[in-house]
Amino acid sequence: MAPARRGLASAAGTLKTAVFDEHKALGGKMVDFAGYYLPLQYNAGVKSEVEQTRKAATLFDVSHMGQVKIHGPDRVKFLESLVVGDIEALAVGNSQLSLLTNEKGGIIDDTVITKETDFVGMVINGACKHKDLKHMQEQLASSGFDAAIEHLEDKALFALQGPKAAEVLSTLVEGVDLSSMLFMTSKPAKVAGLDCVLTRCGYTGEDGFEVSVDNANATALMQALLNNAVVSPAGLGARDTLRVEAGLCLYGQDIDETT
Repeated sequence: MAPARRGLASAAGTLKTAVFDEHKALGGKMVDFAGYYLPLQYNAGVKSEVEQTRKAATLFDVSHMGQVKIHGPDRVKFLESLVVGDIEALAVGNSQLSLLTNEKGGIIDDTVITKETDFVGMVINGACKHKDLKHMQEQLASSGFDAAIEHLEDKALFALQGPKAAEVLSTLVEGVDLSSMLFMTSKPAKVAGLDCVLTRCGYTGEDGFEVSVDNANATALMQALLNNAVVSPAGLGARDTLRVEAGLCLYGQDIDETT
């Protein structure tokens, strides 16, 4: 499947992630979520997917999320004018959960921010990303900060979650000692021979990693991870159940611009 900058559009205008065909082949029940076709569940069902996440490992396609880089000498100052948190004090390679807020302090979106040597990365919610980017561009235009916003539309994102996630990933990863990666840290690595960025985090309450990869390599990465018998695919139903059990907020349901 050829990569697309914003995913592959269907006749109805709903976008497809780079691994849409893989979901269908695996029996995924596809629904429109945040403007993308994503699996609600697979043949095993939500309960089985939740249990598999708790006892072993599951793989979620979260490519609908927005991946963003902030560049420029004022990147930290600019971002600190938009979000809650001390980004300046964040060590290189470390991440933190933060909130993008409006002029009244209401929550525009929640975001994971990662400080790197020459840029600051953000992951923002799929349903909010275009609103978020518009707000950020408007604020940058009026701020005078020397910074630039890059939306990484050619990237896919997977979440490998569960107590055996590190064990699974260790069989495929090169260039990173996973035992040295603490929660909310990020490192570039090769996974199954593919250039990726790993962040030890997730949305399930379990250990796990989010893996960013080029759209062109997304299918190969998904197949390599699912080739391990420990890993099963999981969909939106399991993800929502798991995040509720873990007490994690969902934007638009638990928090919004009036929060």
